[in-house]
Amino acid sequence: MGRHALCFTHSMKVRAVVRDGYRLRVTTWGSGAPHAFVLPGLSADGRSLAPQIRSLRATMGSVHVVDLPGFVLPPALLTRDASFPQLAGYVAAVADEIGVDRATFLGHSLGGGVALHLALQRPELVERLVLIAPAALGRSLHWIYKLYCLPVIGRALLRPQASVSRPFLRRFLVGSRRRDDGRFVDLLVRHGSKSRDRALSARAIVWANQPSWRRRLLVFFLPGGEQTGFAVCARLSSIQEIPTLVLWGSEDRVI
Repeated sequence: MGRHALCFTHSMKVRAVVRDGYRLRVTTWGSGAPHAFVLPGLSADGRSLAPQIRSLRATMGSVHVVDLPGFVLPPALLTRDASFPQLAGYVAAVADEIGVDRATFLGHSLGGGVALHLALQRPELVERLVLIAPAALGRSLHWIYKLYCLPVIGRALLRPQASVSRPFLRRFLVGSRRRDDGRFVDLLVRHGSKSRDRALSARAIVWANQPSWRRRLLVFFLPGGEQTGFAVCARLSSIQEIPTLVLWGSEDRVI
């Protein structure tokens, strides 16, 4: 085990919180207030946010990384249980289970959207928001998301894969500065999951949060609108008292 792995796992506590028949993995460092929750992106886990976790550990009493159902622990999410409000409810259940009544929430991509929906549902629970390229803000997603909305093509694209494709990562996810960095791309491949449950959970989330059929046909031909099924822009005024930091990369290729 390398030095960074030792630092990451030191004083780490791992538990499972059960909610509605699903299991969420919760990884905690430290104890006591102030608390911070970390919510990774779609098909990701805490390793993708290791630098942010290390920074939080230096400033917070406790840091809790929440892996959504199916991302680490089975069973996989079903589409009927995978809307953004439901995902936010799972995270709130974790906070209630471990006895946290107020915390900072850091979310990346999907996790950022979940954090926003959580703030709308349970504003008393959210002390601050740190959102890294969050879903549920803005309009457009990467054009490949349009294909996910089509029944046959979407099912094929979101099927469980034996391995993460390097060409896919370079073409669709990595910005121009790191696209030819072999070590960085290899790191992303190693962090990729071959788990069938994770792939099925990701697919359930995509399908549960799509626009209506009529709008789905429109967004296939027109720019923007892919997030209308879960966007929160019209409701942000209700959480304007929550201090919020939003970070977006200048070459974000997804949102």
